[in-house]
Amino acid sequence: MECLDEELYPIKCLELSRLDGVEILNHTGLQDEDSWTSLLNLYQGNPADLKSIAILIKNIFAGHVAEFLDENTLVITKEMQVALQQLFNRLSPSEQQLILALSQDQALSREELRQRLDLSSMDLMNGLQSLQQRYLVRKINRERLLFQLSPVMQEYVRNFCQN
Repeated sequence: MECLDEELYPIKCLELSRLDGVEILNHTGLQDEDSWTSLLNLYQGNPADLKSIAILIKNIFAGHVAEFLDENTLVITKEMQVALQQLFNRLSPSEQQLILALSQDQALSREELRQRLDLSSMDLMNGLQSLQQRYLVRKINRERLLFQLSPVMQEYVRNFCQN
């Protein structure tokens, strides 16, 4: 049984730093360095997504990041689609329900999710926590706590998971 108190046992996940993301883009030989921050933000620094998008930009846009960003579209490459499909299929039914609900709106509160979904409180809370740990959902602190789906997952669900 795993039970860790974060204050007593601080465990941190190693996250990709902005410099690591820049290194991926630089290694691929992309141009328009002043546009790289926008690209890193769009794909939230995900290394696999950045590598896939960098190759696409190099092949389709001759390495010009600014031209790619001018398309004003969050692109899901075939490699990303396969990885996201595998990830989505491994999620529990309650996590999938949460993903589908969050894909419809910008951000929802826990109460709004509870009203929209037929989930127990335990499934709702555990599902939200699991999706946050997988970096698929992030918290937004406003007047009340809201949950928002990552842009890449939201685009994937809208394009590939809707009936």
